[in-house]
Order: sequence, then structure tokens, then C-alpha cells
Amino acid sequence: MNTSTSMLANYNLANFVYEQAVANPSQVAVVFENQKLTYWELALRADQLAKRLVHDQHWQIPTNRLPRVGILASRNATACIAVNAACWAGATYIPLGLKQPPDRIAAILQQCDFSALILDDEGQQLLSEDLLKHCPPIILHTDTDAPAQGDRPVDASILNMPARTRAEDTAYIIFTSGTTGVPKGVMINAGSVHHYISTMTQLLQLKNEDRITETCELSFDVSIHNMFTTWKAGAQLHIIPAAQAMNAVKFVQQAKITVWNSVPSMVGILRQIKALAANSMPTVRLSVFGGDQLPLRTVVDWKIAAPNSSVVNLYGPTEATVFCMWQNNLDVGDVTPGREIMTIGVPLPGNQASIMDAHGEEVPADTPGELWIAGDQLSDGYVNAVELSLQQFPTVNGQRWYKTGDVATKDSKGLYHYLGRMDNQIKVLGHRVELEEIDAHLRKATGSDLVGSVAWPVIEGMAVGVVSFVCGSQVDTSLATQKLKKNLPAYMLPSRIIELTNMPCNANGKVDRKALKALLESPKFAMNTHGHR
Repeated sequence: MNTSTSMLANYNLANFVYEQAVANPSQVAVVFENQKLTYWELALRADQLAKRLVHDQHWQIPTNRLPRVGILASRNATACIAVNAACWAGATYIPLGLKQPPDRIAAILQQCDFSALILDDEGQQLLSEDLLKHCPPIILHTDTDAPAQGDRPVDASILNMPARTRAEDTAYIIFTSGTTGVPKGVMINAGSVHHYISTMTQLLQLKNEDRITETCELSFDVSIHNMFTTWKAGAQLHIIPAAQAMNAVKFVQQAKITVWNSVPSMVGILRQIKALAANSMPTVRLSVFGGDQLPLRTVVDWKIAAPNSSVVNLYGPTEATVFCMWQNNLDVGDVTPGREIMTIGVPLPGNQASIMDAHGEEVPADTPGELWIAGDQLSDGYVNAVELSLQQFPTVNGQRWYKTGDVATKDSKGLYHYLGRMDNQIKVLGHRVELEEIDAHLRKATGSDLVGSVAWPVIEGMAVGVVSFVCGSQVDTSLATQKLKKNLPAYMLPSRIIELTNMPCNANGKVDRKALKALLESPKFAMNTHGHR
């Protein structure tokens, strides 16, 4: 790290915090429980931890790429220091989810050839003897409670500039589920992230006086949006502890939140516990939802609770750098016909979208097909998976695309509509069925946002029927079935609608269909559930 290095053409993600630390050192950057870090404190502690990586630990620089630093930390201020420190040192950061099973963490550690691992207290507790066998030699623990030398007075000369990072260097790697059971590492370069962060900060008109929520774990790439757009704007990142998710409305009130970020399912949970009282969140001026389908009812109920807020719906796969499409006029926003969900809108600047058939040919308007994405935000591919990368990122007529695996349509107005996952298309007794279509009608029939349907039973690879789940204790499943009969053919009707007190969701807040199937496979669960046809 060289303080004389020019900031021109430096794509290091730590630059956002560095620049704010120099320009607005006393501005609050991160708030977590009783901890507050100013931009100066965040920058200095990240710089100090980066120096421990580079100097104290005799940093090893690979010849063909940046060193890789794993981060085993929860959503807290410590994690924010760790992310910035890894970037500051000129490394690719790779978040390792604390909720992931040890075997999955070990698989990621084996794939990536880490140069170092940074832990918080919770992460340190996960390091069993078996995991340590796969860990790099450099393991650092960071703690926001530890004093940082030189926190006061502010003296920019003692702060190192972040290491120079080129646009083509890998900024981070996010691991997603692989069809083979082995997690896939999606590589995103620094130029793509910079394009995204700059675009979204401008489009959302984020300001340094904003107080913005963080509701995601580091291993969910929405955290990249939440953290770096906040720091680009010089605003405050207010981290909601996982244990306080049910008290999110009270959190918003106490912190005077102005910008809300979350997955739609979080609102469904708040609706379920009747926490969304009218005008309960008057300080919120902007609400940003992404990561899953956004039901119309979620928007209506949220705007009653946050009447001064505009609502934005974002769409995008990890392979296209967080989000690549948006619908921003949800005050009068378009709804996908027959689905009661908001459209995913249009591509963000610098992105392209097209609906393709099975042969890679564009289909006419209003015709379902696979959504392909192109443009400035595409991933460089998957870690150690050249063939898979070529398969998922084909080049057609000189244009590189990503095949999302999502079924969508484009209407005559140019708006895109998400219809579901290709791998959630099943055949029931020979009929093609989209599980998301059943879910859409189930939400309307039950009044619950938290629903999920699965193929069940499956005999010799053929789905014989469908079973649906709904979260709620006062759902009239008989009435819901009667409503479904008015909209769905017989082969799409759930054989059972099962009420759950808690809907299983994955780490990203999406309904976990694999967990629902596992429930059905449990003899004990089958004997103790109730539902009706």
C-alpha cells in the first residue's frame, strides 16, 4: 500500500470508505447495536487490519490473480471492517456464511486456495479441528471493541490509500448452490461492481444524511448493494441484528431509518405478526426490495406502514452483479398478469436483456422464454469451472450473455415479467406446471405472502401431484382450495395445503423448497400435519 499512488483508475472497493474518511471523517459510517464507527474509525481499523495481512503475516501474492481472503463473520460492525480490510490490502474477498454446514465451508475452502481468513467471535467458534485442516496459514481475528491506534486526532497522512486494483481484477466471489451439490463460486470483477454501485447510488438518489438498513448476511450478495451504496453516498449503515428481525419496525422508528433494504419475505413475516401498523414508519423515504418475487400485497401493506416512501423492485442473478433490472414507479407500478407480483421492469443502464427460446433465438413479445442478460455487469465466470462458465455465458454474434435459468416475458411496453425458475417447472401427470404460478394464486387465496409448493409425491421420477404450504395459524385451507379451483385446472390443484407456524427460508430469505420436501419425507411430520383438499 503506497500513499503516493494516484486514485485515478483504482477500482478498489475500499476507496468508498477511504474517500469519505478523508472528506467527512466524523460522519457515522456503521451502527450496530451499541457500536458506532465513523468513517475515520472504519477506515483506520480496516487499514490496520490490512497492514497485518500484508506486512505482519508476510503476504503471498499469486502471479496470475489477487490473493483471496475468506471472511467468516456475521452481519455486524466487525464484518464491515473485515470486508474493507481485505479490499484495502488488494485482495479478493470471499464471504463464508456462518449458517452454512461445516462440510460446505470446507468445500469452499478447498476450492479457493485462500491466502488468509478473517474471523469475528462467532466465526472463531465455528473453527473445528476438521475445518482447520482446510484453512490457510494466516487466520486473523478482528474486534471492534479493540482500540485502534490513532482514532483521534484525524490525520489523513497516517492513513494508507487502498492498494491499486484494476477493473479486471476479481473484487469478490460469492458462492451459490450448484446442481451437482458442490457450491459454485461466482467471480465478480471490480469494474462491474463499480459500475453497479455508481449506477444505483445515482438512480436511488442516496444522500449522506440517509440512514440505511442492512438486513443481509455477507454471503448474500444483496449485502454488497447495502454496504457499498451506503458508503459511496457517505451515509449511515444501520445493521439490524438477526435476533431483532421481528422488531424491525421498532428498529426503524428508533434509528429514524430513511432507506429500507430487504428481501420481500421479511415484510411477509412482519405482516404475519401484525407489525405493519398504519404510518408506523414515517421516516422511510425509499424502500428497496430485491432477491425474490415482490407481491403486490406486500407493496400495498408496506406503503400503508411507510406512507412517505417510494418503492423500488430490483431483479438480478448473482452472475450479473447483484441486480441488473429495476422497476421504480411502483406507486402506479405494473403487475404481472395473473400473478399478483410486481414486474421486474427494465434493464439498468449498461445492461441488456432478451427473452430467448431453447435455440437461443429471441421470441416475440408476450411469449415466455428464458431470460438472458448481457452488459457491463456480467461475472467473469465460475471458480475452477471453465466448461460450466462457457455453457452459462455463451457468446452469440459477438455478444456475451448469461443464461439466467429464469422464465420471463417482455410485454409490448418493454417491461419484463418474471414467471419463475426453469428448474421449478415440473410435469404433473404429463402436464407442464410452474410452481410459482400455483404460489401466486395461493397467496391471493390465503392472504399470506409466505407460501411454497412442491411436487409430491414423485414416483419413478414423475410428479403425481403438488403439495402446498402456507405460513399462518388462522388459514382456512378448505376455503383456499375452493378459491384455487376457480383459477387452476385440476392437475395443478394442491392435494394438501399444509399450515406452518414458521416457513423454512434459506439464508437469502427465499422459501426453501428443498426443506419443504424434507418435511414431507419425515414420517413424524406427516402424522402431525393437517390440511385439506
